[in-house]
Amino acid sequence: MSVQSCIKALIQNLPGDTAVISPGSRNAPILFALNHLKINCYSIIDERSAGFMALGMAKHTRQPVILNCTSGTASLNYYPAIAEAFYARVPLIVITADRPPEQIDAWDGQAIRQKNVYRNHIRGEFQTPDSFDDESAFTAIAQQVVKCLQSEIPGPFHINVPIREPFYDMSPSDTSSNTEVNFPSVSKIDFSLSSIAARANVSFDHKKVLVFNGMDDGEGITITSDKAVILSDITSSKQSNVSFWDAMLFSSLSKQGGMDALKVLSPDILITTGTTTVSKGLKHLLKIHKPEAHFHITNYDEVGDMFGSQPQLLNPSEIQSSLSDSAISIEGSYLTAWKNMTVLFQSKFSQLDWLGYHEFSIVNFILEKLKSGTILHLSNSMPVRYASFLMNDKRADNTVFANRGTSGIDGCTSTALGNALVTDKNVLLITGDLAFFYDINAFFNQHLPQNLKVIILNNRGGGIFNLIKGPENIGESRKLQSTPHFLNASALCTHFGITHFAAKDIGSFRSCYYQFEAYKGAAVLELTTREEENQKAFDEFMNL
Repeated sequence: MSVQSCIKALIQNLPGDTAVISPGSRNAPILFALNHLKINCYSIIDERSAGFMALGMAKHTRQPVILNCTSGTASLNYYPAIAEAFYARVPLIVITADRPPEQIDAWDGQAIRQKNVYRNHIRGEFQTPDSFDDESAFTAIAQQVVKCLQSEIPGPFHINVPIREPFYDMSPSDTSSNTEVNFPSVSKIDFSLSSIAARANVSFDHKKVLVFNGMDDGEGITITSDKAVILSDITSSKQSNVSFWDAMLFSSLSKQGGMDALKVLSPDILITTGTTTVSKGLKHLLKIHKPEAHFHITNYDEVGDMFGSQPQLLNPSEIQSSLSDSAISIEGSYLTAWKNMTVLFQSKFSQLDWLGYHEFSIVNFILEKLKSGTILHLSNSMPVRYASFLMNDKRADNTVFANRGTSGIDGCTSTALGNALVTDKNVLLITGDLAFFYDINAFFNQHLPQNLKVIILNNRGGGIFNLIKGPENIGESRKLQSTPHFLNASALCTHFGITHFAAKDIGSFRSCYYQFEAYKGAAVLELTTREEENQKAFDEFMNL
């Protein structure tokens, strides 16, 4: 047996046809096998960026993407993307080359305690033998990974591969075509309130029922009702039947007793799907005014109690999807109350300065002009919040992605770029300046997709810390929190060969936007705003 034949036995029995690899020496046998097994390989030198690119691919396809690096700190740089994949339930197969056991803690280079390195944020971990005299042992590990992928909660799986020298004695004859391994596709399931009530053995009659769809986790569960309140997180890929609900709830947070005044909007019965939410207002409402019962519809035995409402898990396989809602009579005035409250709010919301040049009006304009079919990515911090407040009539074919599993600003551009590599649709990322500069190595690769466009909201620092309540209490120390700067992306775009558009006022913005939108190829539109104008617009919103 040889290193290469055993590595081939591992790789060819794994699912997926795409791999993001990070160049190195110790992982040479793995790179060789991936390449010769006709797997689509993308070579990305920055492991942190590579991890998020793989995440973006897997988010879109809902199929496992292989991620591979050499030994040592290279593996640690995958960790942010692995943590995001864990909480966002995105399937990744992380294969790390390692030094053999005798080299660990022996002061050898690129040798760290790599076994179990992702233990706290992994769905499954495997260690291959450090001898290469039994191909069947490697095949067996691949089969275990496949079994886990098919039965466990989607997420990252880790295979650590200790490799001794020599490992460059290989030839194309060491590989053959890849074994076809099926990974289950997502099936769409529709449930009525009657079917859920029957399974829960609880009467919904004359009850206020709220359905909330959290961030899409790939389960494909939909709950339909023409009487219940249906609120959907911007990252859920589902529709709401109440407009401007998040903006209204968030604005209420700034008022004395605001959430108490909204008690009429609290449900008796809460039904949820998906995972987390961007909406801080909804969390506050449901934590203060808890529902009588909370049912979470999921195939998995894991749920986060983000509302403090002790959710009960209901498995879709145990719910009769054929039942009609005609058998129950929920409180119809509840939906009317929500709609009346949001109509009142919207009348005031529409009177804000939507023609001025500030981030709120900029994002509103962009969302109004968003073309059908465009895949929208939103970076963390303010962009995803602005969009959550504003994007109420989202078209069903405008999928929205955001890294809300851990909600970090790292990797937002790399995730969008990875998505763009595996789709023919246009991909638009709206990002903040710090998130953009933090992840500039997203463009340090040879695979720049021409269907990717990026809009940067450059407020010269961490603008969110000037908008939210609390940071003003730390005085001068806020400069250490908000990262003030005077940078722009023009030279960076030139460096990476990306067309750059820029605007600093309302007139140049409208002109640049249409040029940017019409441009055939990858491009960046940088919109520099003034902190005072952003603050003024946001304060007016909070004081509605």
